[in-house]
Amino acid sequence: MFDRFLDTLDRKSFLHFHIWKFAYRSFFKKYARLFFLKAMLKHPLKTAAGLRDYHRFIKSKENLFPQYQKLLAIPNEETFEDQIGQQKTRPMLGLGFCLKPYDPQDNTRSCPSGRANHDCLYLEKGERQNVCQGCAIYRIAKKGMESGCSVYIMTSAKEIALDFLLPQINKGLFPTSILLLCPYSVQAILPSLFICGIDAFLLAYDSGYCKDYKEWRFADLGDKEERTTLSKESLEKLFGLISQRGVSEASLQSFRREGNIFYPE
Repeated sequence: MFDRFLDTLDRKSFLHFHIWKFAYRSFFKKYARLFFLKAMLKHPLKTAAGLRDYHRFIKSKENLFPQYQKLLAIPNEETFEDQIGQQKTRPMLGLGFCLKPYDPQDNTRSCPSGRANHDCLYLEKGERQNVCQGCAIYRIAKKGMESGCSVYIMTSAKEIALDFLLPQINKGLFPTSILLLCPYSVQAILPSLFICGIDAFLLAYDSGYCKDYKEWRFADLGDKEERTTLSKESLEKLFGLISQRGVSEASLQSFRREGNIFYPE
């Protein structure tokens, strides 16, 4: 019964907040405590401003829920495109590990770097096997390198906080990003993006994505067999955004890894 009550709060966007159920189930999890202690308590003014902007943003989107979860820009699409065209810092590309090819019955059809991790043969060594040709991470990373974008293979919520959110709120390392997420995760990550001051373009997967908290939590722990995909339209939109950041130097031919982020060089 309580779950239905939380579903009602989310559906009605009570207090302009769309993640009552997610917040309740996450309250005692490590990733939630980490973000609360290291981001919200440490930066109370940024937190207050971010939540204010989040509430305004959700209020402006209420009539479009849940359709807007498929493609979303912070603060809006036009402003985001203008910013990535003008800023010296190129957007970070956040790609879910669930995009990796995976076949439990045939290793030759699975990612050679493993599944639920930040690793990638192409990003680390510039090498690829036959299975890599059909991998969205390879295709997007290759395009990102041409445009000077860093790449981050996202795994758990805790590691996303450690690798991406906290470095931004503390040091301003990732002011803009393009993130590929399941529609459920779009709602979950929005408040933290506003709190950390990240302008982002969020593209939702077309298939294979987590549909509720139970599936999301399994994936967060690295247990996800379904492979996610992007629609043709979303992939074209992504490549169009990346292409706005074309670089004149022809010297960007590989990536270097710093922590779990890959930077073109």
